[in-house]
Amino acid sequence: MLKSIAVYYQKLIEKWKTLVFCGMIFLLKTNLILASREPFPIGAKSWGIGNATAALADRNSVFNNPAGLGFLKENFVSTSYHSHYNISGLQTLSLSSNYNTKFANIGLGIERFGDKLYNEQKLGLAFGKSTNLVSLGLKVSYFQAAIENFTSKNTLLTEFGVMTKFSPKIQFGFHAYNLTGAKLFASQHIPTILRLGISFTPTKQILLVAEAEKNIELPTLIKAGIEYQIVKNFYLRTGLTSKLNHAHFGFGFQSKQFIFDYALSSHSALGFSNHLAISYQIGKNNTQ
Repeated sequence: MLKSIAVYYQKLIEKWKTLVFCGMIFLLKTNLILASREPFPIGAKSWGIGNATAALADRNSVFNNPAGLGFLKENFVSTSYHSHYNISGLQTLSLSSNYNTKFANIGLGIERFGDKLYNEQKLGLAFGKSTNLVSLGLKVSYFQAAIENFTSKNTLLTEFGVMTKFSPKIQFGFHAYNLTGAKLFASQHIPTILRLGISFTPTKQILLVAEAEKNIELPTLIKAGIEYQIVKNFYLRTGLTSKLNHAHFGFGFQSKQFIFDYALSSHSALGFSNHLAISYQIGKNNTQ
């Protein structure tokens, strides 16, 4: 009898824990969306340089600025794992690829955040078309958020990007996220975010990046980063983000057609996050 009562109360406590956890995750994600951390930057290289990626054309362009696809000469297949503050249930997984055609360069990106209690999925198709100096990009994504046994919402998100080569060493980029003002819930807006950035390569070994990010409901955010190639195919990275108390560190190396990237980002209040990415480059080994 006593054993049955104990089992009953144990199950009841577990149910309450589940409800409380769902509520905390829901509130946390609502806060994150309203706090200009969406769209979530993808790629360990991106995190290593402070997520100042609006003017970069690389293997993460399908997530960070679709205009970058137009300048890519090689095709990539990439996957990444992001662990937020070492908290269970707060992980992001991604898978992406790009394919170059005569008409335009195409990119496919898949993202998943969370676990079975609360999760978000995003499936996006991007296009990039370039001339010698200017590239235009467009991306449409299907976005779904779900709380187990409670609710599930979905919407379509649109993105637009432009990149231009001002000189062989200087490149500018502009990226607009959620142009149509899509939202999941009446009280939960997905922000519209505008980003303007620059990348500068004074030498073959050094990459400097900076950008201004404007959530239309929040103050402007400034991000900057640097990548330094200390030896052939081995890179060290660091970056800073204003007003969010974020610091970024990382490294990457390429072995034949495989590219490995790792980054560590820190928040003064929440702690550390880890970011890992593995990419396979299809084509000549000259993109980096």
